[in-house]
Amino acid sequence: MPTFVPDAVYVSTTHGDVRGSEFLTSSVVGNAVFDRVFTFKGIPYAAPPVGDLRWRPPQDPASWSGVRDVTEFGSRCPEAEFAPPDPLYNEIMALRGNSSSEDCLFLNVYTPNVSATADLPVMVWIHGGGWYYGSGETYPAEIPTSLHNVVMVTINYRLGNLGFLPTLDDDAPGNFGVLDAIKALEWVRDNIRNFGGDPDRVTIFGESAGGYTVSLLVMSPMATGLFHRAISQSGVAGVPVTQKGDITQTQNLALSLNCSTDSYDDMMSCLRGLPSDDVFTLMRTSVVIDDKFLLQSPWDLRNHKSINKVDYLLGTNNDEFGYYMFFGYRDIAADGMTRAEFETYLPNDLQQIADQYLGGSVDMILQPAMDQYLDPDMADDPIYLRDQYLLLLMDAWFASPTVMMAQAQSGMPAVAWQGSSQVYQYELQHRASVFSFRPPYVGADHVDDLFFVFGIPLLRDDTGASWKYSFTQAERDLSLDMMAYWVNFATNGDPNDSTGAARMRDMVHWPRYTPSSQSYLKLHVTSSADVRLRESRMKFWNEEVPRLMGKHVFSGGTRETSCSLSVLVFTFVVFYLLA
Repeated sequence: MPTFVPDAVYVSTTHGDVRGSEFLTSSVVGNAVFDRVFTFKGIPYAAPPVGDLRWRPPQDPASWSGVRDVTEFGSRCPEAEFAPPDPLYNEIMALRGNSSSEDCLFLNVYTPNVSATADLPVMVWIHGGGWYYGSGETYPAEIPTSLHNVVMVTINYRLGNLGFLPTLDDDAPGNFGVLDAIKALEWVRDNIRNFGGDPDRVTIFGESAGGYTVSLLVMSPMATGLFHRAISQSGVAGVPVTQKGDITQTQNLALSLNCSTDSYDDMMSCLRGLPSDDVFTLMRTSVVIDDKFLLQSPWDLRNHKSINKVDYLLGTNNDEFGYYMFFGYRDIAADGMTRAEFETYLPNDLQQIADQYLGGSVDMILQPAMDQYLDPDMADDPIYLRDQYLLLLMDAWFASPTVMMAQAQSGMPAVAWQGSSQVYQYELQHRASVFSFRPPYVGADHVDDLFFVFGIPLLRDDTGASWKYSFTQAERDLSLDMMAYWVNFATNGDPNDSTGAARMRDMVHWPRYTPSSQSYLKLHVTSSADVRLRESRMKFWNEEVPRLMGKHVFSGGTRETSCSLSVLVFTFVVFYLLA
């Protein structure tokens, strides 16, 4: 049983007892349901991945005697420096701890109830940041936890080369950052009941690269059974892939750091002996098709529907490249783009798409993409060119992988012991009034969903009597709606089902996505349902582009179902043999 003392609470875990603290909500969060939330920060879920454990699968943490103080965040993982484009972003990106270290595999738990019989749904947050930056500490999970019957967990995982460098090691030739997430989910399975959570009702959710990670876990046999529902915000794994055994990237890094590549063991020993700052360089991150974590590329797994069968809520914003992601081109964005700039920048930005396919080439899709998005009669209009460029990148990087995953998961054959997966798609379409620093042409930008899902509009100022930011009341209601949709889904598999909610809300009905209806919700201050998001362009990216890359695209019928079942069986057989 948990033990309470003033401003502290003690909970047992499999590796030792921990002492957390109370977060008092009344003067911080408007509309809070609970007057306090219990927080446990910096709990180690794996051993420090240092020394010989660098580029190894995460190992169990050491146990401790006595009581471990977990009232402060643990070290965050080494990351790239990133300056938020405006101070407002600090609400979801500001560092709340004070150190960076390879000893960084910590998680944080936020709960309104630490009774082992509370059986609250659990939501595990996997942060974004391009797999280059970010940590679990920056997201104020206290806010949604103070409003809902839910336990929230945020995690750190290895980033950049430390998390995704390919190796020749059989136990894990890459994907270390995602394996960290699996290790964290194992900790949740074994411990979350003592924090008030139900280990049989775990939802993973993440945004951008965190959404990528969520989708990879949905695709991986290694993650089977560790979670039951999934949410991907602005990110499904349309990511570069590397075949097991291809260590070109690792050799290039070694040569740049004066490590000999003549002997693999000597090369890795040299790399493992260098400071983390030396090996953390900005190189392309990719996932390795390793026959264990990933049996095929993410595209193939979705195409074959050989993925874990879970309820899935997923979506995008309607202007993902409007401002935040387009920072490299801001000098030209306001006045538009010339045709020469369009054609100069596009090959590099399409590399992300080509690298999803082993042997894929940008040259195969460059002209077809321009033909798809450019009207010859408008080819000299700089504003039109800019807008089409941003739309092209949003569709290619974000919307089309999301739609393909929705199709794959909703098209999974029903089985007697599980039924059909419930899938819900959205597009956030509201540009918040507080983003006045952005150009007027920008809509709902990348990361805008985070402000609503983590309840930033509901923050009080230092006096506790007024709102901290000038969001409108309609925007505060949108934030309350989005949080309620998310938690309803985590609780019941349906964002419309408020059974078990701490507070009921009257919200627009969110239709279920099916392969035939392709329904989605337009999230707005006045939300509404629609169908078939940019259908012709989704087909271009999800069917025509793969064919140009030499892929056979399954587009329905019995052959698709047959292949799905056979690959699914093969997936579980291989996992059983490798386990």
